[in-house]
Amino acid sequence: MDPLHQPNSRSAERCRRLVALALATVPLGGCYDTAILMKARQESRELIQTEEVDLGTYRITLPHKLGVSTDNIVDFHVFGQVTRGDRQAIDDALRMRGAELRSKMLVEVRAMSPPMFEEAKLTALRNAIAEVVNTALGRRVVKQVGFYRFSFNTI
Repeated sequence: MDPLHQPNSRSAERCRRLVALALATVPLGGCYDTAILMKARQESRELIQTEEVDLGTYRITLPHKLGVSTDNIVDFHVFGQVTRGDRQAIDDALRMRGAELRSKMLVEVRAMSPPMFEEAKLTALRNAIAEVVNTALGRRVVKQVGFYRFSFNTI
């Protein structure tokens, strides 16, 4: 018999260990990542338990360019979706720091270029509004932003 193929308790044990190690490192198809599942469930629960909070009405004129005879006006009424647990925090912030939030919103919107307001989903504007409010509160309270009314006009 070939010495490499002779049954040896040491080599058999070594072979078993290698097989066990290989099986331990291979992801199994039936396994679940519970952290990801819990996070997804929490996010779906938050979407179900959200409320709309009126973030205000804005009429903002974009900076005028010299030599151009037209002006751009952004006019919108915006709301944010927040979880029920965060409702009191956002109401307090809007009541106590409303002027600061309006000022930051004005600066943020005026920094945007006109093509951003012509985008179908207004993604840049939605993200900017959420960022202004969430930064002021120090945490992500506004989950999504929507518009009751929106218009972008060149006059």
